[in-house]
Amino acid sequence: MTSLSGVWAASLTPVTSDLAPDPDRLGDHVARLLADGCDGIVLFGTTGEATSFSVAERVDLLDRLVAGGVEPARVIVGVGCAAAVDTVALTRAAATHDVAGVLMLPPFYYKAVTDEDLMAAYRWIFDQIGPEAPPVLLYNIPQVSGVKLSASLAGRLASEYPDIVKGLKDSSGDLDSLRGFLAAMPGTAVFAGTELLLVPGLAEGAVGTISAAANINAGQIRTAFESQAAADVDILRQTRAVLATRSVIPALKAVVAQRRNDPGWATVRPPLRALASESGAALAAALPVA
Repeated sequence: MTSLSGVWAASLTPVTSDLAPDPDRLGDHVARLLADGCDGIVLFGTTGEATSFSVAERVDLLDRLVAGGVEPARVIVGVGCAAAVDTVALTRAAATHDVAGVLMLPPFYYKAVTDEDLMAAYRWIFDQIGPEAPPVLLYNIPQVSGVKLSASLAGRLASEYPDIVKGLKDSSGDLDSLRGFLAAMPGTAVFAGTELLLVPGLAEGAVGTISAAANINAGQIRTAFESQAAADVDILRQTRAVLATRSVIPALKAVVAQRRNDPGWATVRPPLRALASESGAALAAALPVA
């Protein structure tokens, strides 16, 4: 099985003009990401517009991706849902393919919840999926989910369920937060949720990054991962600075559309809105050469 470490892309999810999932574009995109230096890809994370897709759509797209020849051991499946029963269903579906792992948000619709509330939810989920489930990576992205996963809770889960909880993705963008998870979860695979914290994270004990930007600069992130050189990290900062001028997911899709001369790639599901073609062209032109 592929190691839970290194450079992983938080894959975009392409859709057709009528907003249906597009397995052909996805298969091609994943193959390119792996060829460009990614150790693996994450399906249906935040960058993949996961919450804009139904459970049935996610399962079908995973089935089609694997049937198309993508090695399951190089796939982590996002299973975050507001309903815990849906998280269980997605995790069980992922288990049938022997994927590298699943990326699991806390139940996120209700915001005024305590660590004990979340602990009870995770216990129920873990009891349902059992120790034969794929390795679980907890997922902290409070600026999007509205629910912060504390380091102390993550540590408790890793300690109480060592056969299930194998790591975490911290997308807070804060190095101190990443350090807290590393201290609370020794011996697990803790990923920086942005390539900008890849090098400092590696120095603190992180195993790599799961990156949205890798959809357009996987090779540059691989270079920085291997060299840890300041000049290579600076290129990553330049890319992020360009992306920060727009909504990130439409921006990433627009750049892919420009680079592949495929306008359909720019399509996003509501409530996101696609960038105009000229905006995508300007973004692509402003990026460092990949």
